[in-house]
Amino acid sequence: MYHRDFPLYRLDPWVLHHRSCYGGDGEGEVFDNIILEVIGEYMIDKKALDIALENNSLILVQKSLHARNLHLYRHSILTAEIAWDIVVGSKKDFGFSATQAYMAGMLHDVGKLFVQDRILDKRHPLTEREWEVMENHPAWGHDYVQGTIFEPYGDVILHHHKLPDGSGYPKGLAAELLDDRVRLIAAADKIAAFIEDRPYRRRISHQTLINREVRAVAELYFEGDKKEAIIDTVKGAITVEHWTSLGKEQHGVRR
Repeated sequence: MYHRDFPLYRLDPWVLHHRSCYGGDGEGEVFDNIILEVIGEYMIDKKALDIALENNSLILVQKSLHARNLHLYRHSILTAEIAWDIVVGSKKDFGFSATQAYMAGMLHDVGKLFVQDRILDKRHPLTEREWEVMENHPAWGHDYVQGTIFEPYGDVILHHHKLPDGSGYPKGLAAELLDDRVRLIAAADKIAAFIEDRPYRRRISHQTLINREVRAVAELYFEGDKKEAIIDTVKGAITVEHWTSLGKEQHGVRR
């Protein structure tokens, strides 16, 4: 148990900044030993500290997304909620706990922090040059989390726009890298995309069309019991408008 007087929230940004400043040659290990000394001094349970740091860091990410653009934030929230519900509702093993799935959903588009609003909010088709910029956001997001507590989610961020047939982006990535964690977040991202408004189109609102799209996404990434569990879970949640962003007026949720 951690000492009740220890201000965990004060460690969070300090840890993230200073840990990222340490490079190779054992320097990162030296820094980790410093943190462990702090843990020992205040009688903090290591697992409790990790959870506190991860959750507080996620709040910082959420605030960054919200400050950057409300619609980017809403899309990230919706993707996270869908991923969470798929893990909880399906009771299948996707390689993520429900909390990890939520984290990955929140982080999947963090690279769009570096994409201009004129591209994100464009109501007409993107030009070739604009698509080149857009297609960089997974790599930018992957780089963004390096050296932070979210580094383990980097591969999911990098691969979430790859498709099982090898198409998608970034180009050159092998399709076999799409493990169930990546497939889960990619599916949640696609489902979020068609049940929310976009700059260039309104959301799909007809239940029959929604059901068709949900099935198509599930079949794209999964087979068998996992596919059917995703379809049942998502259709049920959509029917009751379970997710935060549903039923709210939105203008311009992201590509």
